[in-house]
Amino acid sequence: MRSRGEEDISLTALAIDFFDDYRFYLKKEGYALATINRHLCWLSRLMYRAVSQGTIRFNPFEEVKYETVERKPRFLSKGDVAKLLAFPLQDERAELSRRMFLFSVFTGLAFADLQSLRASQIETNSEGKRYIRKARQKTEVESLVPLHPIAEQILSLYTKKNSKEDYKIFPDTMSKGKLLTHLKAVGLACGVRTPLSYHVGRHSFGTLTLEAGIPIESIAKMMGHSSIASTQIYAQITDQKIARDMDMLIR
Repeated sequence: MRSRGEEDISLTALAIDFFDDYRFYLKKEGYALATINRHLCWLSRLMYRAVSQGTIRFNPFEEVKYETVERKPRFLSKGDVAKLLAFPLQDERAELSRRMFLFSVFTGLAFADLQSLRASQIETNSEGKRYIRKARQKTEVESLVPLHPIAEQILSLYTKKNSKEDYKIFPDTMSKGKLLTHLKAVGLACGVRTPLSYHVGRHSFGTLTLEAGIPIESIAKMMGHSSIASTQIYAQITDQKIARDMDMLIR
């Protein structure tokens, strides 16, 4: 308000230029795009509240457009994954968080699907190859993931041999928050610059499989995407990486 040279202004006098001025002010102050959108959203919500109380007849900011925030999923390189695989750990809780993360890297399972993964969802086909068949918690779309040897190795540590009963694969001994705390500490200890989260593990699977030449339709099925449009983001990331790699070669 003070940047506009005013101390107060009536709600009924507000127009679209106030919204645009506020956006410009927040940009000038150096706020991130996501933060700017959050502040603009609160301003609009204030108007809706004024409408519900009868102070104004309509929200003057109803048709405005917010800042476009480009979300770039973070993912690990093969080198980072190798660091995580090789680093020695003694703490059992940190080891569990690392194994679950690596299982996500090699299967593409989201954290909720890791938590709810059951023995009955591990199947074997006629050729003796094992895979995970599971409906995603978030979208209920079925994912079908052949098991990578490293995922098989992790799985063997939690599988009950000769057991006919159904059970959860990973122990439910820690909350997501505690697992994340241990996981981030493991990442720092390994020298991985990307802050680790289970979503990073899933994104790493999408990126690494695409870079390995696996068709995007197969990746969409493995990740349980309801549309290939959701998988396309990994193609864009890969294109950017190829461009960076070529720049390194030129230099």
